[in-house]
Amino acid sequence: MKRIFRLLGLLLAAGIALVVYRAVRQESSAAAAPANNPKRSVSPDLLAILADPGDKGSIELISDAEGREWLVNRRNGYRYPVEDGIPIMLLEEGEKNRDESIIAG
Repeated sequence: MKRIFRLLGLLLAAGIALVVYRAVRQESSAAAAPANNPKRSVSPDLLAILADPGDKGSIELISDAEGREWLVNRRNGYRYPVEDGIPIMLLEEGEKNRDESIIAG
């Protein structure tokens, strides 16, 4: 009977060690993930249904010279930032686009 309890104790200790090992390994890989994929873009499905909150006009996804993404309404010239793949479609966050080449072309 003592052997069975010792075996169960060893199995329990090994199980706990495995859980701790996997948790540490998962935590370290999660911390390294943003370096591998620093930028996420807006999904095409979401982009198809989004509209400018001011005039409900169509928008399109544009990247500026610095690599930031914006949702631009070419009709009124407003743009809205995209942060980590999430569009910030608030009137307070929108700004008049200063780069006329984005609006024209």
